[in-house]
Parts: sequence; C-alpha cells; structure tokens
Amino acid sequence: MASTQQSSEARELSLVGKVEFRFALADTDAKLQDLLHTYLAPLLLKLASEHRSVRDKVILVCQDINIRVQLPTVKLPVAALLKQFKEHSHKPLIRQFDLRYIQQGLARLSKSEQADLLPELLRGIAKDSLSSPAHGSHAFNLLLRVMSQYTLPPRASNEDQKLQLQLQISHADLDFLAQRFGDVILFNTSPTRSAPGLTTAQYTFLDPEERPGTWAQNSEGGLSITETKFMLCRWLASDLFTPDQRFLPALFASADANSRIADIGEDILRRTIPHINLEDETLIEKIYGLYFGGPVVSPVRAPLRIKLLSILSKSVLSTTFVEKVMQLVQDGLLTEQTGSSTKPGLETTKLRSAIFSYVSFLARRGSAESVQAVAPKLVYALKDFIETQGWPIAHPGEDFALRGLSYEIIGLLAKAGPPGLLQEENLELLRWLFRSLREDNSGSSTSVSLEETLSMIMTVFSGIQDQDVEDNLRQFLLEQMEGHEELDNAAARSGKPSFSRDTRYITVRFANRCLPYRDVVARWIDVAALKRGNQERHEIVEEAKKGLDPYWHLMNQSWTKQPGGKNQLHASSEVKFPDFSRTMSFFFFGVMDPEILRQAHKPPRTNGPAAALVQARSPAAYAAAIRFCRQILVVEAFAANGGPQIAIEPDWDRKIDLTIDTDIDARAAVSTGLRLDARFNIISKGAALALVNASLRGFQQFDGSSPGFAECRRQCGEIFVDMCSLSPNRLLSSVAPLALTLVQQTESNDPQTRALAAQGFGIMATHEDSDRSRVADMVHELERVYQSRTTAVGAQINKVHGALLALGYFFSRLSFRRGTAYKTNHFKEEQKIFFVDVLDIIQNSTDDTQLDGALTALDQLSLFHAVTSTNISAHISFADLAEMVSKKAVSGHEGAIACLGHLAITVKGDERPQIQEARLKYIQTLLNSLDQIKQAEIQFAVGEALSCLACGWDSKALITKIDVDAIPPPTPKRAYSPLSDIIDSTLADCRQTRPSLKKAGVIWLLCLIQYCGHRSELKERLPACQAAFKRCLSDRDTLVQESASRGLGLVYEQSDRQLKEDLVRDLVGSFSSDRAQTSGTVTEETELFEPGALPTGDGNSITTYRDIMNLATEVGDSSLIYRFMNLASNNSIWSTRAAFGRFGLSNILSDSSVDGYLAKNPKLYPKLYRYRFDPNTNVQRSMNDIWHAIVKNPTATIDEHFDAIMEDLLKSILAKEWRTREASCNAIADLIQGRPSEKYGKYLGDIWSLCFKVMDDIKDSVRVAAAGLARTLTGILTRSLESSGSAEKTAATLKDVLPFLLSTQGLESSAEDVRTFALSALLDIIKKANGPTLRPFIPDLIEKMLALLSTMEHDMINYVYLNAKRFNLETQQIDDMRLASVRNNPLMEAMERCLDLLDATTMKALIPKIESAMKSAIGVPTKVGCSRILVSLSTRCAFVFRPHADYFLKLVQKFVNDRNETVNLSYASSAGYLARSASEEAVIQLAVFSRQKLYFESKEDSHRLIAGEIVRAVAKYAPDQFKNLAAAFVPFVFLAKHDSTENIKNVFIDTWNERVGGVYTVSLYLKEIVELVDQYLDSPQWVLKYTASRTVADAIAAITGNIGHAMSTSEAERLWGPLRKALAGRTWEGKEVVLEAFAIFVEKGPEEFLSKAEVGEEIKKISIREAKRQNGAYRPYALAVLGQVASARKSLDLDVVDIIGPIIDQLTSHDENVMDIDSGKDAQNDKLRDLTLEKALLGLARGTNIEGKAVDSLLDLVGKAAGLEHRPTSISSAIFATVHKVLDRAVVEKVVLAPTALQRFADLLLGPLDEPERVRKERARAVGELSKVEMGAEMKGEIRRRISEEIGREISPLVKHDLEQARLRL
Repeated sequence: MASTQQSSEARELSLVGKVEFRFALADTDAKLQDLLHTYLAPLLLKLASEHRSVRDKVILVCQDINIRVQLPTVKLPVAALLKQFKEHSHKPLIRQFDLRYIQQGLARLSKSEQADLLPELLRGIAKDSLSSPAHGSHAFNLLLRVMSQYTLPPRASNEDQKLQLQLQISHADLDFLAQRFGDVILFNTSPTRSAPGLTTAQYTFLDPEERPGTWAQNSEGGLSITETKFMLCRWLASDLFTPDQRFLPALFASADANSRIADIGEDILRRTIPHINLEDETLIEKIYGLYFGGPVVSPVRAPLRIKLLSILSKSVLSTTFVEKVMQLVQDGLLTEQTGSSTKPGLETTKLRSAIFSYVSFLARRGSAESVQAVAPKLVYALKDFIETQGWPIAHPGEDFALRGLSYEIIGLLAKAGPPGLLQEENLELLRWLFRSLREDNSGSSTSVSLEETLSMIMTVFSGIQDQDVEDNLRQFLLEQMEGHEELDNAAARSGKPSFSRDTRYITVRFANRCLPYRDVVARWIDVAALKRGNQERHEIVEEAKKGLDPYWHLMNQSWTKQPGGKNQLHASSEVKFPDFSRTMSFFFFGVMDPEILRQAHKPPRTNGPAAALVQARSPAAYAAAIRFCRQILVVEAFAANGGPQIAIEPDWDRKIDLTIDTDIDARAAVSTGLRLDARFNIISKGAALALVNASLRGFQQFDGSSPGFAECRRQCGEIFVDMCSLSPNRLLSSVAPLALTLVQQTESNDPQTRALAAQGFGIMATHEDSDRSRVADMVHELERVYQSRTTAVGAQINKVHGALLALGYFFSRLSFRRGTAYKTNHFKEEQKIFFVDVLDIIQNSTDDTQLDGALTALDQLSLFHAVTSTNISAHISFADLAEMVSKKAVSGHEGAIACLGHLAITVKGDERPQIQEARLKYIQTLLNSLDQIKQAEIQFAVGEALSCLACGWDSKALITKIDVDAIPPPTPKRAYSPLSDIIDSTLADCRQTRPSLKKAGVIWLLCLIQYCGHRSELKERLPACQAAFKRCLSDRDTLVQESASRGLGLVYEQSDRQLKEDLVRDLVGSFSSDRAQTSGTVTEETELFEPGALPTGDGNSITTYRDIMNLATEVGDSSLIYRFMNLASNNSIWSTRAAFGRFGLSNILSDSSVDGYLAKNPKLYPKLYRYRFDPNTNVQRSMNDIWHAIVKNPTATIDEHFDAIMEDLLKSILAKEWRTREASCNAIADLIQGRPSEKYGKYLGDIWSLCFKVMDDIKDSVRVAAAGLARTLTGILTRSLESSGSAEKTAATLKDVLPFLLSTQGLESSAEDVRTFALSALLDIIKKANGPTLRPFIPDLIEKMLALLSTMEHDMINYVYLNAKRFNLETQQIDDMRLASVRNNPLMEAMERCLDLLDATTMKALIPKIESAMKSAIGVPTKVGCSRILVSLSTRCAFVFRPHADYFLKLVQKFVNDRNETVNLSYASSAGYLARSASEEAVIQLAVFSRQKLYFESKEDSHRLIAGEIVRAVAKYAPDQFKNLAAAFVPFVFLAKHDSTENIKNVFIDTWNERVGGVYTVSLYLKEIVELVDQYLDSPQWVLKYTASRTVADAIAAITGNIGHAMSTSEAERLWGPLRKALAGRTWEGKEVVLEAFAIFVEKGPEEFLSKAEVGEEIKKISIREAKRQNGAYRPYALAVLGQVASARKSLDLDVVDIIGPIIDQLTSHDENVMDIDSGKDAQNDKLRDLTLEKALLGLARGTNIEGKAVDSLLDLVGKAAGLEHRPTSISSAIFATVHKVLDRAVVEKVVLAPTALQRFADLLLGPLDEPERVRKERARAVGELSKVEMGAEMKGEIRRRISEEIGREISPLVKHDLEQARLRL
C-alpha cells in the first residue's frame, strides 16, 4: 500500500518536474506563452493533490512562472483558467491561483478577447458567489472589467432582444446581477467601509479589504466607480433584464449625485414603472427597508429616500403599513434632523415635501381601514409639526409652503379618518382649525389652505348622529358668527400687532352644509351674515342667500331620480323646513321655546336677535329674516291645507310670492291656516301674529334713506299687507290699534311706502276691533291734508297723494266690509265729499302726483262697489269721466288703465239696457284705442282691464284683489253682456296686418282666455282662438310668438282630445317642415322686414309689401316680388321655431300620448334633438321638457335614430341661420359623448372638417360653440389615447386627425381661433398619448412642428425686424425675444414630450426628418427650434441618440454660418450638447473645424466668434469630453483669447477662466501652443499674426510668472523661435507687449540657453534694432527694454549711452520740429516726448555701465533733462528715479563713484525745488540712496549740510522724515 502511494506521489512529482523543465527551456516570451497555454491550467490542477510535496512543488513552479510573466507581452490562458475556476468550485486553492492568473492576464487581452469571456463569467455566477463569497467577489470584479469591454446592441433592436440567449445566462444569475448592480450603484468608497443602504457584507463583497485597489482607477485592474455605474446602467437598459429585475437598480441610479448616471437611471425608470406591480407586498417591504434601514444597514441617502417616497405614492398597498407610515412621519417631520444621512437645509426641505406628498396620497387613495387607523395619529403629528413652527403666530424663517400643505393634509385625513376624530365632544380640532384661520399670520397661501381644509371636513359634520356633537357645533358656529371679534387673539396677547382674519364666510358654509335645513340656528346664521348689507363681502352674502334657499340646500345633497327620467326635487319629500313657531320664537324672542308665543296677543316686546337688527340698522338682514319666516309659514300652510306643491328649483322664493299673489287655491290654503279653529292652536296663532307685528315694525322703523332701507320697507310692507289680507279678522284684533299709526307712513316721500301704508291703513282701519273714534279723527286729518291740495308744494304734495290713497283704500274697504265691520256706514258724508273731491282732481288738477292718487282712489272705489255709475252721473257724465281717465291711460299709466276696466263694475244691472250697453261699449272702445302703446306690459294691463269689463268680479284677475276678510259681492246681472263682443273684436284684431294692433290683439286674447276661460261664451270660440294663435306663431315679433304660444297652451288645456290631436299635428307639421312659410294675409301694409334691414341706398329701406312692389316696378323685374317674399318667408322661419319653444307649446307636446301623432312621425326627433341646444335659453328649457316628456327612453331613442340625427346635424351645421349652426355644434358635441366610436366613426372625418369651418364663423357665439365641439372631439380622442385598449383604432384615428390639425385647416389656418384650438388639441393629443400609439407619428410630427414654429410667428415680428432702426430697436433684441418665445412655445413642449417617447427604431426614422427640417428651415424660429431639438435629444434621449450624435455634430457645422447671429449661437450651443454623446473622433473633428475653418481660414469676424461659441459650448456642456480632448482645444483657446476683436476675445477668455485656467496648463500644452502659434506668425492675415504674437508674449509671461516654476531650457528653446518671429518686421500697435515679454525672457530665461553665443548675439541684435525703431509710440518701450536687457545680460556689452544719448539730446534740444515723427497734434506730441524721455532715462539707469566713465555721460544726459525749461512733473519724477536707480546699483554692486560724480549727483538732488510733494518724495528717496554710497568724510559733511538746508525748506513731514534718515546715515 505504501509502495503504491509512493509511486503515485513520485509520478505526480515527475509530471510537475517535466512541466517545470519545459518552462525552463523556453528561452523566448513566445515559447513561454505557448507552454503556458498548454500546461498552466493542468499544472494548477495538481494543487488539489493529496500529497503535500506535490502541492509545494506546484507552488514553487508558480513562483518561477510569476517572475517570468511580469512582462505585459506574455499572454496568459485566461479562458482556460476561467473555465477551470468555474468547474472546481469545491477546491479553493485551485480557484485562488486561477483567479490570480486571470486577473493578471485579463488586462493583456484585447477588447474582443475580453468580451468573449463574458458568457463564461456570467454562467453560474450566483451559485459561485453563494458557495464562496470571497471568490465570488473576485469573480464579480472580473465581470465588471469584462462587461465594460462588451459592446451592447442598440436598445430595442433584435440583437438586444436576443441578448440573453446569446450570453446563455439563467434567470437566477440575472436576479443576482440585478441585485449586485443595485449594490454597486449604491456603493461609494468610505474610510468607515460603509455606505448608506448596504450591509457590511455587501460593502465587503464590492470592496474586499485584501484587494485595496479595487476602486482606484490608477491602480492595476482598478475601476472607476462613476464609469462603472454608468456602464451598469447601460446594461440595465438592455432587454437582458426584466422590468422587475431592473426596477430597484434603476431607482437607485435615478437618485445618484452624478447627472450622467441620474439621467440614464431616470430614463430606465420611466420606461420600467408601467410594467411594475406596485401593489406587491414584497416590493413594498423592500422599499420600506431601504428607507428606514435596519439593524445591520443604514438608511439610504436623502435623494434616494425622496425617490422611494415617489414610488410609495403610487402604491395603495403601501398605505396599509401603518407602523411604517407613522415612523416615516415621526422621523421626517418631528425630529431636528430627517435622518442620519440627511443634511439639514434644502435636502431636509425636499424630503419633508416628499413626505407630505406621500401622506397626501395616503389620505386620498389609501384604503378606508388604513386611513382610519393612521389618521388620528397623523393628524396630531401634523398638528404638532405646525405648532413647532409657532402657532398661531409663525416663527420668522419657517417653511410656510409646508405649513400650508400640513393644514391641507390634516383636512384630507380628518375627512377620511374616523368620524370621532372631528366629531368629538368639545370639537377641539375644529376649534383649532378655526383659530388657525383667524390668527395664523404665515401668508395668504396658508389661509387658502386652511379654507380648503375646512371645506373638506364639512362632509364629516353632515348628518351628525350624536345630538351632543350637533348641539356643540351649533353653539360653536353661533359664537363664531356673533362674537368673533371678542375671541382670544394670540398676537394681541403677546404684545404684537393684532392680526385676525374674518371667519364668517366659512362659518356660514359650515352652517349651510353641516346643519340640516330645518335647523333654526343655522338659518339665523345665514340671516346674521347679511348684517352689513352692501358693505359685506360678496361671497358671504351669496353663501347666506344660498343657505336660506332650499334649492341650494338640495344642490349640496344627492339628486334622486324621479319617474319619467327627470331630476326633480319636491319639498314634501326632500326638504324639511324649520318649524315656523320655533323659528319665530328664536328670531324675535331669542329663545327656542315656542311657549313664549302664548303672550304674543299682548303688545309685543321682542328682544330676540332679529329685534337687535332694528337697533343695529341692518335692513338687509331684517328683511331676510321676515321674508324667510313668511316663506316657512306659507309652506306649512300649503302642507296642512292642501295648497299647491311648489317644486324646489331655482327662484323658488319668487315662485312662492308669485303663487300667493296669483293663485286662489294658494291664498285659500294660507288663509285657512291662519283662521282660528280647532286645528289652529294658540302657539301657532302667536307665531303668525308675531310675524305681522315684526313686519309692521320693520316697515315703520326703517324710515331713513340709507342704502337698503327702502328695499327693507318695501319687503316688510308687502309682507304686512299680505299677512293682513290673508288673516282672519279675529287674528288681527290685537294689531288693529297699532296699525293705525300707518297714517304717518302715508306722508313719506317714497311712493311705494305711501301706497303700502295706505293699503294697510285701509285694511286695518276698517277692522271690526279698530277704535272708531281714532279712525274718525284720522279720517278727518286725512281730509284736511288732501284738501290743501291747491296750495301744496314740494313734500306737501306727497302728503296729499298719501291722504288720497289712504282714504281711497279706507272708503272702498269700508264699503266692502259692510255687514261685518260696520253694520252702518258712519262715514257716508265724508265718503260723498271725498268722492266729489276725487272727481274734481281728475277734472281740474294738473299735478301728476295728485292725479295719480285720485285715479287710484277712483279705481278702488269703483272696484269695491263704493260708487255706482249712477253716483258718477250725478256729478259728471260717465262718458266724460271715462274719457278723462283714458287720456291718462294713453300715456301708459297702468293705474288709469285698470281704473277704466274697473269703472265698468260700477254699471249695475238695474240701469236701462241701452245705457248699460252704451257705457260698456264706450269703455271697450277706449281700451281698444290703446293698441298704439308700445310697452308690452301695458297691453297686458289692457287685457286685464278688458277681462274686468267683460266679466266684472267673475274675472279671475280680481281674485287676488280682495285684501279683507269679507265675501266678494256677486256680479250684477245685466241685460247686456259684453264678453262675446269683446272676444269677437279681439279675434278680428289678431287678423290685422298692422303690427301694433296685431300684437295688442294677441295679448288681449291671451288675457281673456286666461281670466275668462271658464265662461261659456269663450269656450264656444276656442277653435277660432286656436286658429288666431296659430297664425301669429310665425310673426316676426318675439312677444307675439310668446303670447301666441302661451295662448295655444291655454286653448289646449280646455280642448277635447280630438282637438288636441289636431293641434299637435298642425304644430309639428309647421315645425318639422323645411319649407319657408308665411302666415296670415299679406296686404300692402304688411310689414315684412324690420326698418333698416334692407336699405335701398337712398336713406330708405324696404319694410312693407308695398315697398317690394314699388321697387319691382321701378327696376322692371317682377320676379323681385317673389324673391323678396321668399326672403321674408325665410326670415320668419326662425321666429316660428322660437315660438315653438315657448310657454304653452311644450305642454301641448308633452301631453301628446305615445300612441298619438308623434309616435307615427319619427322625423320630429332630429329636429327636436337640435332645438334642445338652441342658443335661446327659453327654447332650450322648453325643448328639453318636451324631449323628456315624449322620449321615455332617451338612450334607446337616440340609438335608434342616431344616423338620422347625425345627418340632419351635419347638414344644419352650415345652415344660413346662425342659431341653427350654433345649435348643431352643441348638439353634435352632446351626441357623440359617451358613445362607442363605432357609432360615429364613419362621420368623424366630416365632423372634424365641418367643425373647423364653423370655427371661422362670422358669428362669435357660433365660433364659441364650434370650439366647444372641437374640445369635445379632442377630449374623446385623448381619452382613447389614455386607455390601454383599442390601440389600432386609436392609431387609425390619429392617422386622420394629426395631418388635419397640422394642415391649412388647422395650425396653418388664417383664423386665429382655429389655430389656437388646433395647437391646444395637438398638445393634448401628444400629452395624453402613450408611447406605442404616438411613436409611429413622432418623426413626421416633429418635422412639421419645427416648420410651424416660423409659420405661427406673427408677421409683425418680421416687419419690426426689418425696420428695427425706425423703432429704435436693435435686431439682437428682437432675436433675443424670438429665442425666448421659441423656448416657451407650446410646440417645443410638445416636441420634447415626443422625444421622451423615442425608442431606437423611432430614432432612426426621426434622424432624416430632423435633417430635412434643418435644411429646409427658412425662418429664425424654425432654425432655433432645430437647435433646441438637438439639445433635447442630447439631454433627454442620450441613450438612444448616442449612435447618431456624430452625424449631427458634423451636420451642425454646416448651419453655424447663418446670416442671423442668434441662429449661429443656437447651433453653436447645440454642438456643445451634441459633444456629450459624440465619439472622441467627432469631437476632435469639431475642434478642427472650429479652429481651421472658422477661425484661421475665414476672414469674417462673425466666424471667429462662432468658433469661440462652439468651443465654449463644448467646455460648458461636455466638460468630460473637453477635459479628455484638452490637447485639441486648450492651445486654440489660449491663442484665441488674444484676438484683436474685443467680443471674440472675451468669449475665449471666459472659456479659459471657467473651464481651463491655471498657469500650469500653459506649461503642460506649451508644445501644442507653440506649434499652433508658429503656423500663423507669418500669416498674411494681420489679425492672425497679431493674435499669434500676443500669444507668444502671454505664454512667456505665464511660464515665468508661475511661482515655484522656472523656465526650462526646452521651454526656452521652443519659445525662442516664435518670439524672434513675433519681434521681426515692422512695428504695430500693441507690439510693446511682445517686446516686454522679450525682456522677461531675457531676465528669467535659463542661463544654459541664454549663455549660448548665437543666442546672445541675437538678443543684442534684437535689442538694438528695436531701440532704434522710429515709431514714436513704440520707441519709449524699446528704450526701456534696451536698458532692461543690458542690465540682465551685462556680458553682451550693450552701449546703452551711445544708443539712448542721441535720443535724449534730440528730446532736450529746443528744435520745435524734433517730435514731428508721426505728425500729430501738439498735445499728443508733448505727451509722447515726455513718455519717450521717461523711458530713455529709465533705460539709462538700468543699462549704463557705472563702473567707468560712462557714469559721467549718464550725468550729462540727466543734466540735460534736468535743464529743460518748464519740464513736466513726470520728467522731474523720472530724473530723480533715474538717479535713485543708479545710486542703488552703486550700493548693490559696490561700485565706488568718483568724488566729481558724487558732487554732480548731489547737485542734481540738493537745492531749491518747486515741485509737488510726490516729486519731492522721489528726490528724498534718491537722497537716501546717496547717503548709502561710499564717500569721503569731507564729502559726507558737505552733503549733510546741504541736506539740513533742504530739511529746513521742506514743509512735508513725510519728505522731512526721509531726508532726516539720510542725514543720520551720514
């Protein structure tokens, strides 16, 4: 056994030895590489040997191999090793060595070879990592390195879809990769070896401690974390991963701090979310785990938390995690920091906003159980959050936006939470919110939020079940309404200025919506809200009025479907009104106990809140209280006594009043209810009596002329009179004495007040319980007043009028009550006198006011049988009196007209028949003569008078005239009855052609049927009446139509069934016929057209039939008669339609049974359907009533007749009548809504086309209707786009609609309304459409919309642009505005939305469309839009656009040479964005284009500017590319920033400063800069040569000015040649910069280079040459540089004195022409001479050799300068500076000056000097240097003495100080 084992070990060792020997024999790398590919993997397998000696031997061999494979040229068998690594997962030693060689060999493989390893690396990676995390970490690292070399196919391509199959990767491995990719995206290196969102194990997996250089890019095999994340995002975007796998990693990426990663992450997330089930519990738990972290993992960073919250805000399931939600709010809102990883400040604010958004989502969308579970805690948490900000007074600097949002969310949660949250006993939360609204001072937006919050929680208090809560709420609202000013105010309590908002509006809303309509306190709150009258806010008044209106109360409740398909609401079943007694007791006695009303029969002492309104002078509120109480009384009376049921609908209160005024049954019901019998208890009696007293009080107390007083008096007076009229005598017994005081109001200056007071006095003074003695006194007083009529003036006339009215009502009611109140008339004589006086006033008075009073008195006396015709005849002829009254009636006096009718009542039956007939016919004649009065209401008064004439008290018009508790007298039996004659006469009038008589006849006939229809005489003539009304239906006068329609309804009501069917048949025939019809007899005087409708041109117009005949005769064309008659007939068509829809006709058709005529004639339905949408609201309302009446099943009927209706509407939409066109538009819109598209699909094209035609209609309302139809069409289309189904149908619809919208009928239409709509529709379609539906249309859409940017631009802009100078504008200003308009254009928004939906396939189709748009663009907006699209593609669609970026980057280069600068700049900017996604080669080509084509080869300044803009855009928008390709950009930028044109130079300077900067950059790219400069120093273009020369100078300055960096020899050698070139040639402006750089180069250049002989000679040559230049402006700097060079390079032995001396001689000579070098002005010459002399002296000081005799020459030259007469201060300063410099050099260089030289220096410096202080200061500095020079004692003493003298003469302390210091040195 041992032998066998030894044999096995020896054999293995032998094999290893042989391999080792082979490796040793390999003498070249190639041989070694071949052996490694053959034996390395098998050798490593021996590491699994059971023999240690074998394993050790293998390790030794590996060590030798390691030494030999250090060279990168040796490739290792990575593929074999990787396969072995995968196959031996259970042998760690083998895997360890495999990994080592894989990592070492991977970098030596080519890109394709590395990519080939990917499938093997991916295979089983999940299992490998699970079995050995350490090895899995290494394998994953290898995977990341290989994946970066793999070229992914285009997204959504076939190759992309097959990627998983190609890589042969399992789903388990994909799950593992998705998780690890997410870890990498969350990962960031940290010294603490931890990252938010990652456990320690996850962090270690990505960054093992044993491999410290994993994420160090500069180490071997190191990765860039940013590039790796970006690469992984690209992989996640591929089809390799499912949406579920890529969701979380994409979510992490979208919140990354790097914008590149965040952009692609956002793009992936946007495409992934629609496919994610956000209601998956596991996913939600993961998201919460990431948000909160855990025991072993910290929460993710705040930006990712915000993203997580946005995802949770889309999941209803997330709201069920109650504890998590509470923790989220607790951590986010109620802690100082929002989390350990959240920074305070902006990040905290954003996170809190996201938390609020999520809580808002929870409140709106969360399940009821979840919301109710968390609502209480969240509400109080948010309440605490608000209070921490300061409540109710907010602390300064708080986030008020979050405060307002907190209030809103409180409202949402409270509304959705348990009712007990708000319906608590003390209403604490509600009180808190009300106080917040009242006192929170954090701004108007907060108050809006609070109002919205309170509005939301109203529903919680609707229908409260807990009576205690309701009582508390009622009391709280009452406190808010009445005592809010006295409530506690936090601001005032804290000593701050008081701040308070009015909460009454929200209080009233609460009362209206939270308390039932029957609640008395709620209704009182509505009344109290009206206290301020006209001074109250409008919304409070409106809300209060709604609260008192039961109809508006029902609008807040749910509607109930009534039988018949109509929504109706009835008081009996829908609304419970407040109890009348309780309301009166609370309103007027302040208590809710009706028992107090038992005392109401006593003199009232009201002390309730309503009584306070009188003292507060609040007429509007008091009138509202009285009116409301009266309405409740009427409703109770109707309900108890069988009165009419008034439907609760708009104007319900008005209908109540109208019913009481006109309906006998209604009055009887109320009167019955007010009678004291067994059913009427004492409490109800007290309430009614209290209302009478209260109305009387309001009528009498509000007697001023202040706003609202007159209206309050009117309402109270009317209610008082009405109550007295309906009340029994016994009920009014206690009121009668008090009411006698109404006499005072008869003296009022207000006519209404006088009339109401007079009527009330007449009623109450004749009451059986009135004090007769007081009444007699008052009657006598009234007689006295009116008898002063002849002398009355001013206000006294009003008193006369009131007295006449009062006595008229008194005597008439006294006569009427005879037999009940007064058994005997005690006022006979007074009545006779009064009657005579009335007749006298009518006959003789000229005062209209007195005459009005007399006529009213006569009217009342006649009506109530107080006088007879016999009485009248005793004083005046009956006919004369009637004629006098008629004269007043002709003026339109309704009282006189009524008086005429009532005079007929005085004709008794006991008179002779002839006299009866004559008198009655005379009155009829007078009334018939009133047809000329134009006011329609007057004709109705005439008709009522005719009914009284015909029937007397049998006329229903007089039923409501009885206002006392008495029985009306019977109608006298006369021998002659005028009714038949009146009807026949009126029927004849209806047939007349005179318009005024016809109108009057129709109205009179209507009144006769209405008031006398019960009489047999009229019933016999109903067919004739029907015929008359039918003829009038087509009249052009609307009032005639209305009256005829109403008359037909009345006739119909009293007809038998056959007559009813005949009427319906005739009406429908005329209605549904399309033939023009004229009705009635046409005579010469028949008026066919309105005056002015058909002008003839001579100032006249055609109106009557005679005019038509005359015109036809004059023209000689008889056919004109028929043409005009046809026109007149068509003109009447609409009138017929209008009449059809009014009043009675709807009732006629509603009554037509299903088996009747309509059921057999379905042609009516299309017409009727259209008229339901008629512009006239009356027609609309009536037609809808008819429709609902005859169409029992509207849906089925419309479906059955859909095609007929639609065809009729499409035909009518272009009709001549605008009403028809408008109705057709509205009808089509209604018809197609809610119906399947199959129903109307075949008509859709016609509908769109006709709709757009009508949108340009001449009539504004038609255009509005067409726009509504268009919006409906768009809405239908957009809803179909939003739905997931019927994609094919939707796409087909879009295929038709989109070209239509983009055509000349849409966005290119000449009509503004059409263009506006088309744009709106297009935007809606693009906004609502999903990707698959819209994607096929995107390329064409974008191309068309780009062109439309210019088409839709107003023409005026181009005009202003071309004439800019005339308007004092710059064209650039206009272009800037154009650019801004393009950016904000809705079309751009639509195009960007389209770009968001792009995929790879659509992008390929889009590319040629954009290129076409760019090439065909003409207008500036389109060109700018094209550039903006390129920008959006680069930023929003970077992933799918990247393959095309190179092409567009090259294409843009063709469009940057536009004539318009704005266009050029836009394209230049887009080039910068394109560079983001373009390849390096394309960006380099762009750099070459900008540099060569635009800058160097072009001669246009604008082209150089565009080059600068392009480079700046690349640097700004693609900084990574700019940085990577700096060699292509930086040298060019450095050169161009020296351009001679200012604006061009500034562009490059900005680019350099912002994106490059730093002197080190110049050194780094010096070679490239020099090479670029060298090309253009000899350029024939002066601009380029200038720029290149200054670039050389700046490069030298930059290098030599860099602290810590000395110019190297190589740098000097590179710069020397260009510097020489720049200095060569003639001088030019600015060349001194180059010359100064030359001096710097000589001073600071490397000695090694400068010491070269040839260089020295060249320096000397250049210095002398430049110094001898004759350019006056250049020479000063050349002289200074000469001295500078001589000083720096003394070895050159430059004789500065010989060169500069002649120049100084020339400058100091007295030759006037000495400076005429460049002939110029004297002043300029003087300045130039001074500058030259200064620089020459400076050159001398620097460059003169002071060791020899040259110093004497220098002193000579300085002395000449000093000897100049009137030398300027600058020369003096230069002289002393020169001396200072020479002496300083002597000290520094330790040169001993000769005594003579010292003496001369002393002479120059010391002596009287009349110069400014700064010059003397310069001299003192030179003296100081003189004191430092070595000299003898005698010389020192002399100089010291002379300095002392100068000190004595000097006045400046500073100069003295310097001189003193010099003396001390000596």
